[in-house]
Amino acid sequence: MKGMIKIVTIVEEYLENILLPRIISFGATTESASIVKNDIHTRLLSIISQWNDEEFRNTILFTGLEEACFYDSEASLDIKCLVVVAIRNSLLEDMKSTIRAAKKLGLSKPIIDDNTIKIITHEAIQYFNKHDFKCLSFQRPNNNEDSNPYVNLKDKYPVAWEAMKQLSQCINYIQFPSLEIPSQKPSILINPANISGTKTEVQSGIDPTIDSLLQQILNLVIEGKQPFFFCDCFKMISRNPDKLFKILNLVLSSNAPVVTINYYISNGYVARRTNLLRPAHNESDIVLKLRNLSGVRKTHANILKIMRDTYN
Repeated sequence: MKGMIKIVTIVEEYLENILLPRIISFGATTESASIVKNDIHTRLLSIISQWNDEEFRNTILFTGLEEACFYDSEASLDIKCLVVVAIRNSLLEDMKSTIRAAKKLGLSKPIIDDNTIKIITHEAIQYFNKHDFKCLSFQRPNNNEDSNPYVNLKDKYPVAWEAMKQLSQCINYIQFPSLEIPSQKPSILINPANISGTKTEVQSGIDPTIDSLLQQILNLVIEGKQPFFFCDCFKMISRNPDKLFKILNLVLSSNAPVVTINYYISNGYVARRTNLLRPAHNESDIVLKLRNLSGVRKTHANILKIMRDTYN
């Protein structure tokens, strides 16, 4: 009990004394600041309270690794990943991304840009790096999804969870027993008749919605017409953990790999680039990175070559 009280105190001191004043100084209203603060409060408590559950911690924090390792702050990599996963990948994104997302928070437009995000993440890293969460008593996970957005991912998306768990332990590549997939195909996400053209919708990175273009691509993978799913990095798939694991699970359960610039993920085999490349900000970044095949396994490299030729 003392451990949980200490965790709550640590989180609330950060939110009240550091985050809240900072985002209000950037133009957040009291209402929008409160919504974002409460969301981050939930995410931080959900992860920190289970810090000593190594499988949970490593798998969840891994989703933020390729961003975290490029943060300039001198701090524990786990703390940097915590800041990416629980703070950067929160409703804070709605303050940065689109007018539509900002309006959901009661704002007229986005109020945060890349420079202000750097200030927020740097301050968070400096604050949380002072604390040793392993010394706090382990708490049983709360199975209420409303109060823990991560805890049910393992049960809802078992193939994706196992692959990400293995990848979080991977230095170069790992082969592991694949999970048995039900004989029936995963559910196709949409009725093709409902697709309106190929134009994608510009979304907030935390938006749980799967837009029309993404749905088309996933349908092609599920139907076996597309042999792999490619995206530059995890944040470009989604900053929403449920959406990220849902997409991974759909693809892997269709016996296709998910391939990013840094990772090759399949049901039974995962591999990672020896030295991770920084996630892209735009399409030109992706084209440049596709030319770099250093530190990737042959199977991974072959798909990156296909994508390189596609972009060219």
